[in-house]
Amino acid sequence: MAGKKKAAKEAEVATKASATSGRGRAVVLKDGTLRVDYIRKRYYDEGAERSAIRKELCEMTGQDIPYQIVFAGTKVGREDYKAAQKEAKSAK
Repeated sequence: MAGKKKAAKEAEVATKASATSGRGRAVVLKDGTLRVDYIRKRYYDEGAERSAIRKELCEMTGQDIPYQIVFAGTKVGREDYKAAQKEAKSAK
């Protein structure tokens, strides 16, 4: 039974990742959120600096996260981010 739940969760994560990203593979944090979603939320919604976000991710994951990862997650414009959020909410 546990194997089925794990497989279902992995399928859900894979579906979510393919729907949100055209390149690479999505990284999921321990709380289940996508790393890119966490980065964008902290940067656009909460106004955190990129260096602070990088530090938080390093502490959360126990890995050295390159600054380029955070930069890549925030290089879309604020307007594009807000438009994507609005579209996602209307799709639900």
